[in-house]
Amino acid sequence: MNSSGGVPAPHTLRDYALLADGERGALVGPRGDIVWMCAPAWDSDAVFTALIGGPGWYTVTPAEPFVHGGYYEQGGLIWRSRWITTGGIVECREALALPGDPHRVTVLRRVMAVDGDARVGVRLYPAAGFGRRPLSEPHRDEEGRWTGRAGELYVRFTGAPGAEPAGPDHPGLHAELRLAAGTQDPDAAPRSAFDRRKRQRNSPPVAAEGVRCRPGPAGRSGRGRSPPSVKRRTPTVSAGTWCPPRGWSTIR
Repeated sequence: MNSSGGVPAPHTLRDYALLADGERGALVGPRGDIVWMCAPAWDSDAVFTALIGGPGWYTVTPAEPFVHGGYYEQGGLIWRSRWITTGGIVECREALALPGDPHRVTVLRRVMAVDGDARVGVRLYPAAGFGRRPLSEPHRDEEGRWTGRAGELYVRFTGAPGAEPAGPDHPGLHAELRLAAGTQDPDAAPRSAFDRRKRQRNSPPVAAEGVRCRPGPAGRSGRGRSPPSVKRRTPTVSAGTWCPPRGWSTIR
């Protein structure tokens, strides 16, 4: 199986993993495709709707052909996507930051080159209002941080300095991460966030400090395992990816 540039193809429902923080949930598929999430709350309009053929999704997917797998880490809802590619093994740890904030959603994703070098494509195409309001007013500052709007939501995307606008067909951002074998490069950490409230431009990445977890198990493939306990501290609502070896960085 490999990735394409269009709308993520649907899977049977049993192939999706649930990420949740008590305020909302997200579904992530076997290609690292978050295809359903209402933001900022359970009863809000969806910002990712590719599950039902809509235009919104957020993917972190190996660039090479792969066979997919994954499992929940013990004790929580941290999902570990695992792909065996033609060049090695790539993993991505995925979760929503705790504790949940009713106004802001934070999606955490950590990419790891477990065996062999890795190239991973990142595509962030938010579309609020069940696809009616795609990303608008995208702006990149001098440090490579992107901001924009999706309907009434404020969007932030950081951690991927090489990200570029994707084009008129799918308004959003895309980037490619390159990781050496055995690394979790902190610079290869795309992050995105959705907030009802406009935040200060240099506001600190709360989820980077607000979420910690125990090291994951050596791991077996297959679903049905639960993730490690997560310490509750700083409220956040965002979607993103992380890579630091000892913590979580956020998409904001």
